[in-house]
Amino acid sequence: MRSVASLGLGGLGALGALGALVLAAAGASAATPENVRVYQNPDDDAITEGETTLAAEPDVAYRAATDYLRWAVMFSDIRHVIVTSQNGNDARVTFVHFDGNRDNIHFRNQPAARMVWFEDTGGRAEVWAEIVFLRGDRPGTTRVHSRLYADVHGLASLFVSNRKIRRLREQRVHDQLTELRAYFTRAMEAQR
Repeated sequence: MRSVASLGLGGLGALGALGALVLAAAGASAATPENVRVYQNPDDDAITEGETTLAAEPDVAYRAATDYLRWAVMFSDIRHVIVTSQNGNDARVTFVHFDGNRDNIHFRNQPAARMVWFEDTGGRAEVWAEIVFLRGDRPGTTRVHSRLYADVHGLASLFVSNRKIRRLREQRVHDQLTELRAYFTRAMEAQR
């Protein structure tokens, strides 16, 4: 995910960390040509969810997603990745974007569930995301379920509406799931 500043909401701190990345909708779900579904969480207005299917086994997809240096290839807005510390499933990573913006991310992954979980550690917004890699309906596929929580508190909330934050979350979940899907499609085609 990108900071609120990089999303056109300058000075409000971080809105995201991938993100980061999705099931029952409170309203209508959006189906796209990329086979990415994005919808609002029915129980929490600050959570947007999404899902898609990848052309890879779940363990392969999860391992790729926890290879943080690979995020610069997976996601087009990340120019450079700096892993500042890593101890097992816990890592501190900085994503440097093409516009110079930096997101400081704390990962706390759960391998048994094949879940990448992270939070943005800077800014004036509370942001966390989880991406779960589940077995797909067909052999050799993975169903990805993503949840992105982002909310702005305090004085900063006077400058950005909940509706605007929701639209930003929806766009971010859609874009990142689309890019994740494209990454694994390219990887599969390269193996042929």
